[in-house]
Amino acid sequence: MRNPQTPPPPVRRAHVRKIAAPLALITALLLRSALPAGAIQSPLPGPISAWSTTPGTDGRVYIADERGRARQFHGFNIKTDDPDVATDELLAAAAERGLNLLRLTIYWDKLEPSEGVFDEGYLDRVVNALDRAAARGIVVILDMHQDVFGPAFGNSGIPIWATRTDGLSYVPQPVWLLNYLQPAVQAAWEHLYEDADLRQFQIRAWTRVVQRVKDHPALLGYDLLNEPFGKIREGEDILTAAARVEREQLTPMYQRLTDAISAIDPDHWVFFEPPNLASLGVPTSLGAVNGPKVAFYPHMYDPSIEVNTYTPGGTVAYNPEFFKTWSTAIGVYPKANPIPFLVGEWGIAQPEANGMDTFVRDSLATLDKIGSGWTVFNWCKGDGYCPLDAAGNDRPAISQIFQPYALAIAGAPTASVWDTVSATLKVELSDDASTGATEIFIPESRSYPGGWKVETSDGPGSWSSTFNSATGVLSVTTAKTSGSHAICVKPAGAAAGCAVTVAPSTTPATGTAALGSSSPAVAPVVATPRFTG
Repeated sequence: MRNPQTPPPPVRRAHVRKIAAPLALITALLLRSALPAGAIQSPLPGPISAWSTTPGTDGRVYIADERGRARQFHGFNIKTDDPDVATDELLAAAAERGLNLLRLTIYWDKLEPSEGVFDEGYLDRVVNALDRAAARGIVVILDMHQDVFGPAFGNSGIPIWATRTDGLSYVPQPVWLLNYLQPAVQAAWEHLYEDADLRQFQIRAWTRVVQRVKDHPALLGYDLLNEPFGKIREGEDILTAAARVEREQLTPMYQRLTDAISAIDPDHWVFFEPPNLASLGVPTSLGAVNGPKVAFYPHMYDPSIEVNTYTPGGTVAYNPEFFKTWSTAIGVYPKANPIPFLVGEWGIAQPEANGMDTFVRDSLATLDKIGSGWTVFNWCKGDGYCPLDAAGNDRPAISQIFQPYALAIAGAPTASVWDTVSATLKVELSDDASTGATEIFIPESRSYPGGWKVETSDGPGSWSSTFNSATGVLSVTTAKTSGSHAICVKPAGAAAGCAVTVAPSTTPATGTAALGSSSPAVAPVVATPRFTG
């Protein structure tokens, strides 16, 4: 691997992650030795202050809107130290493709460059980015980001004045990730967790952010700290150290910050991340983090792909066992702590590489199976992790993220499966106390150039639907029968049939569910669709 400031081709510096999942990748190394400018996705949902949670039928917990509908998120990261990079052009391109959530980086060193001196102009630019997102119907999570701790070590994150190294050495490493193991960096993490004054400074920084943005209509919540690390103490290996850091330092830090934020703003979510050991099959040792609205927000990166991305001459290849390893390990925490679960980062830097088409397909299937949303890394135009090329066109493989999905499910979700072969989205739900319609985003030109139709498992006349071509949102209303329902969106010429196939009490299958042999009312869509139930 190389320092991302001098990245290997074809990854360009501006689009390098700099770098995913440091703990997992360091451990892996050690163990190895034409844009419609006015288009928006949908009006801004809300008010988010009235949102809560709702359970699915398989034990998953979803963020629920003011109508009690389970919300799903397909979103993106914008990693930048200048919020003005989140331009209206970029946000419009995301909204037009159905993306509804932005994870936007903020940096403590940019917020508070000198102790007690806050850059209000920086916060103004953050608020302006929220304004632009709101205009495009996109909600925002603010991500307090760090890379190799911060500017004391040539990156961004925790400010120099809050970095304590005990006079230990720091020598930049040719393998960038190993910078985290340098003595000075290790000391800095230890002091951040343990020093009483630094704890209060960290709370003060977050408090300043929350006070500025808490009433913004686009705000969904706060991501407490990107990809945390910690010190390996004498006698520990990296896995033992990670477990201790998570239990004894990271969990208390997250609780401190959650308490402080929630005291000012109980209406928005606090998101928190574990170190990315799940990529190696190691469940997190984080304890419960309690608050009025909290959510689990881990990252998903295949360490083999990431290591080879940053290793000169490395060959990026897909290993299908990764998803079983990751999902088994990461699923332990939300089962023990039933809170909403979204994935904060995932992506690929070489979408043209062999096997990456399958990797993206299986990534999306895995994410749909175990969580309720994701934010892909990174939203930009060019190469590297960018989903769009320099001209703003969809790039291969990663363009699969632009697919139909349910924005809001008016019932307890049982399964939501997109079948790439049949181009069929099937949403299954059971009636609950939610009201309103199930809303589905449909990228017509990408997924259904020949037209599409919607069917349900319900009888003729018992359901209805409308389609807003300006926003690409299909609204389907099913009768409340205290039963289960299936909604299917498929190509116009596909065979009829949309049956409930997943028992509400079971975990949804990852494969394609059979559509069944029943023939419910069908509403074809070819040109300007009109629907009848």
